Amino acid sequence: MFSTFLLLIGIIFLNGCQSEQVATYTGAVVEVNPVSLGYTINEVAKSTKQAIDIIESIELDGVDIVVFPEIILNNQITAVLLPNTNLSYCDDPTVDEVLRSVSCAVRKVKKYVVIGLYVKVKCSMDDQSFCAYESDSTNLYNMAIVFDRNGDVVAKYRKYHLFGEQGVQQTETPDMTTFKTDFNVTFGVFICFDLLFDKPANSLVDQGVKNFIFPTMWFSKLPYSTAAQYQQSWAYANNVNLLAANANQPSLGFSGSGIYGGRSGALQVIVNQTPATKILRAKIPVDPLPTEHFQSKSDKATEVAIKQPNEWSFRPDKSRFEMKLHQDNLTEYTVKFLDFSKNLKQSGKVCNKAFCCDYNIEVSDNGGLEGKSSYSYAISVFSGHRHYKYIKNVVTGEEVCSLIACPEMNMKNLCGTRISPSKVHNRYDFTKMSLKTVLPVTRMKVMPNTLSANLLSLNSNEFDFKISNLKRHRVMVELNLNVPKSDLLTFAIFSRDFDKDIITKKVDLERMSS
Repeated sequence: MFSTFLLLIGIIFLNGCQSEQVATYTGAVVEVNPVSLGYTINEVAKSTKQAIDIIESIELDGVDIVVFPEIILNNQITAVLLPNTNLSYCDDPTVDEVLRSVSCAVRKVKKYVVIGLYVKVKCSMDDQSFCAYESDSTNLYNMAIVFDRNGDVVAKYRKYHLFGEQGVQQTETPDMTTFKTDFNVTFGVFICFDLLFDKPANSLVDQGVKNFIFPTMWFSKLPYSTAAQYQQSWAYANNVNLLAANANQPSLGFSGSGIYGGRSGALQVIVNQTPATKILRAKIPVDPLPTEHFQSKSDKATEVAIKQPNEWSFRPDKSRFEMKLHQDNLTEYTVKFLDFSKNLKQSGKVCNKAFCCDYNIEVSDNGGLEGKSSYSYAISVFSGHRHYKYIKNVVTGEEVCSLIACPEMNMKNLCGTRISPSKVHNRYDFTKMSLKTVLPVTRMKVMPNTLSANLLSLNSNEFDFKISNLKRHRVMVELNLNVPKSDLLTFAIFSRDFDKDIITKKVDLERMSS
């Protein structure tokens, strides 16, 4: 008995030592409510000053690496010319003021910083076979630039999967960009729409990269593609750290940033439905923990006081307290509504083409509330191609097995829209829920995709997600709810099937006026 007691004490002590020895770094992402649109040199100067003020702010003291959103500093028509110099940008007076001033600010604070902006590259120093703009012999890219603690550029990544960005070039093949830091972490880099595709994002995961930088300007769509929702799903499915910085313009649907620790879920996350600039920071394990939940000791999101110029006519209306949410097109989905007023237990199978989704659900009914509206719920299933409104040369393959919230019973066209939070009554508590489906073994990424009414995903300990191998090159995928939930918008098995993608290569050779 006494020896057993000593053994237990030893195990507890060993586990305690191991948890204390988890290697970490301190990362931060900044959700920026931009002070300008960057259409003029003066506007670019204001945006640059905003970024520098944040870089030098005391809220980032002690941070190792900081990530800013995609293209918040300038616009296509004010693109920065990438210099051809062996000097640090801070030391070269001929370098564009945006790059030089950021480089000097980074050198001052001694931390890694990632910025996103439009960049022009001289064709003579580009590695591509094309030259898009004959007037000045340049190519235009949406680029993420990484500065080290000395303000030197250590990595550049050109966005590959463009989202309706007229005049911006796509490289002939995706950049596979990584960089190693002095705190012994190798990061991969990609931007916004790249998150949905096999290359470069998943290819870098396959190469063993465990930490990722993700600048984005992502507008959110219900029920499967809000910003923080998709970020957390991707990080969980790949069990990698993801530092995701989104722009903040709630009236256009932009918000949702986070620091995600793989299967541990969000270490810090925010969806801010009012215009504001926020800093999220967290202690991040160098290697994501596969089973236990890493408890971040970071503070809550810090708001950075940046005054908005009165002359910016595009500034979001600060009186608006609900973010604009776009709607996924569910026309080709098979949608079966569940009438819990008749039966609190629902089970069955719903198919779309040959793809089927089994469900087993139990709820408790809190009854209606006068003056309030309640969501109805439906099983939504899809297998096929997703089309994008602003992109004609890309369709993506998806399989979805899900429960989604809809404002009205039997009104499929309203699914993917939200009842005003101030008017919602959560009538149904989900006490049990299980979704199952079978998928072929292809080049795909299968993710748990969940969303609550606060536009955040469920905590990773609130569900179980399991993939099991079957015969004939198939897998069984299961998603189970672990705790009762009353504010669900989405509970889904979401698969991106890269083998079904249809992408027509398009190098945009339109000329940009100087």
